[in-house]
Amino acid sequence: MKKILIYITLVSGLLLTSCSSDLLTPFTPGSLTEENAITTSSDLQKLMNSTYNIFSDRSEIVFSSVFTDEVGIGYANGGQGLSEEYIFLLIPSSAVPAKIWVGTYSALARVNKVIQYADKIIPANAADALLISKLKAEALTTRAYGHLRILSYYSPNLKDDNALAGILANKVFTPEEKINSRVTNGVFYKQIHKDLDDALIIYNGLSNYLIDNKVASRNFAKGLKARAYAYKGDYINAEKWADEVINTSQVTLANPVDYLKIFFTDDEPANKEVIFRLKRTPQQNSQLTNLHNGWCSVRPNLNGSPFYEVSRSLFNILNQRPTDVRKNAIVAPSSVIDPNYATSPDYRNTDKLIIQKYGGTENGTITSAVTATNGFNNDFKIMRISEMYFIKAEARASAGDLEGVGVVLKSILNARLGVVQIAPVYLNVTAAWVDILKERRLEFAYEGHRYIDIKRLAALANVTIDRDQADYSSSSSNFPAANPVNLPINSYKFALPIPQEELNANPDIVQNPGY
Repeated sequence: MKKILIYITLVSGLLLTSCSSDLLTPFTPGSLTEENAITTSSDLQKLMNSTYNIFSDRSEIVFSSVFTDEVGIGYANGGQGLSEEYIFLLIPSSAVPAKIWVGTYSALARVNKVIQYADKIIPANAADALLISKLKAEALTTRAYGHLRILSYYSPNLKDDNALAGILANKVFTPEEKINSRVTNGVFYKQIHKDLDDALIIYNGLSNYLIDNKVASRNFAKGLKARAYAYKGDYINAEKWADEVINTSQVTLANPVDYLKIFFTDDEPANKEVIFRLKRTPQQNSQLTNLHNGWCSVRPNLNGSPFYEVSRSLFNILNQRPTDVRKNAIVAPSSVIDPNYATSPDYRNTDKLIIQKYGGTENGTITSAVTATNGFNNDFKIMRISEMYFIKAEARASAGDLEGVGVVLKSILNARLGVVQIAPVYLNVTAAWVDILKERRLEFAYEGHRYIDIKRLAALANVTIDRDQADYSSSSSNFPAANPVNLPINSYKFALPIPQEELNANPDIVQNPGY
């Protein structure tokens, strides 16, 4: 752990992501001490940019889609995921738990430096002082995001304050601090909300503050409070903060035309849908990091060598709503659809459902996603306004307000189908939870929510991972271990293992049960 948390002191250069080209200069401490190297707001900005860049990792997004029920095996699959995630195999030496753990703590190491040095740098003038304060607020908000990310993946029970989360990283660690224990969810939640409250105080005190969804903002801080309370199951506070974002953020649900722009071109109108995005630049375009290349080797169309495709169970739901823009966003028009897929002797080659949520196209076979240096490189959407509506719907279900659930979900359906819908009606609260989970599945497919959503909501809905039999038990996709019956909803695998790297370096760490 100490190697991760003090990593910031050892690097000789950082790759940065930024909302403007003037902030792309690498931060290079070289032989200088940190006290000499981090002395201006510009240094602080570059350090914050590197934090955003570290969080721009597709590991959790791809893992969530493959481990659950968002993908089926692509016709060009060469073995990707088939011996691990797709068959629910998780062990301490698995790659994904390490990537999420190490990546998050590396980002937290940097963000702690921003918080520390924001109080030490002498501003050049009043405008500089405002920038330093804004960067500190961004850092506090991002630290809360990182801690919530660790808690959501590694805690066995998000609603139990006494369950273990991760290692609290609310300070700059020194080389002497070699042993670090996991602390409880309760400690994590307390730190998360303290950081967000402190950030909101700073945001609210900034004069002429303009919200930019390409950096952590006041809206994102409020949204994180709603998300954290929802994860904990405290729906009174979750709904309060979801309403706060809905009513004050000025961010509105996107209509079908703008919804496609969010994922295909990243040029949707201002204040539409996106609360926080991790901005990507053409210079960062790479098969190793692009979102669309998480599911295909080349590009998101029929000839783009897909190793994962849209799962049949997800497609079957989408296919019931041909006018739902989410079908257009998810399923490429170049797909080959086999109406008799269930009895096909060669399912993988007769039914090709191509994922195109990033860099897709509304018609034809050409997409804007390419792998050249200046090719298309989609932003990571970390939070959208629709999540606040779903949290509000969850709160209504928790309160037993079935009519209220329908009214909230109607807002989402109106936006996604483009015409006014009839509010859903539920016979009981279980049916309401089923619909919430289903609509979240459609709304946030391939955005990294599904694993956590099943973990926290599936028992309430009395459902489990939903895979079509053709995706694991057909003549050309025969993987019996991928049958969802092999992963009951109470499985210990809904908490990731503490990675082997941490176990080797930190003798005080406690592994999750089952591993």
